Amino acid sequence: MGLIFLAIAIAFGWEATNYEMGRAIRMGPGFIPMALAVILGVLGIAVALAGTVQHAEAEAGPVAWRGIVLVCVALVIFGAYGKSLGLVPVVFVCSLITALASTRNTLFGSAAISAALAVLCWLVFKLGLGMSLPTVGPAFGPFQIY
Repeated sequence: MGLIFLAIAIAFGWEATNYEMGRAIRMGPGFIPMALAVILGVLGIAVALAGTVQHAEAEAGPVAWRGIVLVCVALVIFGAYGKSLGLVPVVFVCSLITALASTRNTLFGSAAISAALAVLCWLVFKLGLGMSLPTVGPAFGPFQIY
């Protein structure tokens, strides 16, 4: 697992070199991706080293196919329908699907988590950062909110 983290970090770090880095006081568009790639690389090395020094072999349980499939579906929905649904509905739907990936979550608990996350994303990305994604998209016709 650590090597996967390290490979992803290297790929993102490589791509970040195509952008201006800037300085800590005046960050360029490549600064945060490179910083995150470095952090992920360090964590990847730590996970890989922890896996090699671990003496007891862990028993592998069954593969959580439900979680893998639902998280992938949520990512596809977010990418495909983000602009047409808008920020709040797409975050609610995707986080609901992702929360239901766990067998420990109930439908009510998942809906509560999704509603809180949708409101938090609206506050941070729409109000705080002025994101261009509509709050409620054109798929809702007359209820569209920018």
